[in-house]
Amino acid sequence: MDDRLVLEALPPVMLSLLGVFRLVVGGQLTAINSGSKSEYLLVCLALARRHCLLRADLLERLWPEYDPNLAGQSLNSLTSQINKLTVPLLEGAGLITHVNGYYCLNTDSGVGLDIDYFETWQKQGKQLLNQGHETQGLAFCRQALALYHGDLCGDANLQTVMERERLRVAYLDLLAQLADYHYRHAQADEALTYIHRLLAHDPCREDAHRLAMRCYLLLNQRAQALRQYRLCCQALLREFEAQPEPATVALYEQIRTNKVE
Repeated sequence: MDDRLVLEALPPVMLSLLGVFRLVVGGQLTAINSGSKSEYLLVCLALARRHCLLRADLLERLWPEYDPNLAGQSLNSLTSQINKLTVPLLEGAGLITHVNGYYCLNTDSGVGLDIDYFETWQKQGKQLLNQGHETQGLAFCRQALALYHGDLCGDANLQTVMERERLRVAYLDLLAQLADYHYRHAQADEALTYIHRLLAHDPCREDAHRLAMRCYLLLNQRAQALRQYRLCCQALLREFEAQPEPATVALYEQIRTNKVE
């Protein structure tokens, strides 16, 4: 399986919440004004995944100061406008369904979420790599990474914050696994590209600093390996006023004294 075959699995309508919100219809970016009611409604429904949201809850979120009747008319108008964008690609169905006062995304008719595909592909990729199916595993992993344009968008409520952190951890772990894979295959330069991406998001991740130090040794860049340790110390001190783990210190001493195993 190559990257192209993985991409063909994407549905005709995609809602992307990783990074900046995007609505892609038939491969084309559809204009949704940033901060608009349309964006907020779609984000709410997307974060709910396949669970339906009660009409009254949406009205309270979108128009908390409005008269309920006026808010209801606005919601009807908004969903109608949004559904017109996707009807041609969903066999007459709309992007949003509403039945008996409940609203949800029409995932049964071809609406996809980048967060779902990211999770599925990164899990499949890691599993395939662990099973020794390297070509397929790398393809899935790389396509998962291609979907991660940034941390989950949305407001600052606790549920969204927890979901944002969960997805972020999955992204960082995927970068770590790919870095480790390439290091084990003596591809230090390739491993470092993933390590640098990981540390850009989490500069205090010591396992990544240690692997970077080992990669620089593999590239005969001992001085850079020692500098990496200093960067690790600075990041930990600045963020947590903490010292490196014993394993990090031990590796540094081994490199400094030319006694790396």
